[in-house]
Amino acid sequence: MGKLFGVALLAFAVYAGITLYEEGRERAFGGAFAPVQPIDQGEAPRATALTPAAQFADPPSGPRQRGWKAGEVRERTSADLGAAARRRGR
Repeated sequence: MGKLFGVALLAFAVYAGITLYEEGRERAFGGAFAPVQPIDQGEAPRATALTPAAQFADPPSGPRQRGWKAGEVRERTSADLGAAARRRGR
């Protein structure tokens, strides 16, 4: 009986893992694993009048440029790969 329970638990774990992998947290199991309030990775939460730190907050400086870090990393990686190719004579 214990082995049967273990096999059933393993099968469910595999099913749940595949479903989460294929559909993502937001859509799997009707959104049961979706975050309550998703926070955009590019934006930091700002202090508002509702928070005690609002009096110390700087005003927003305008729209934030998105993707600057990815471009910087891409350029450095390309330069490193080019240097390695030159060292190897390719």
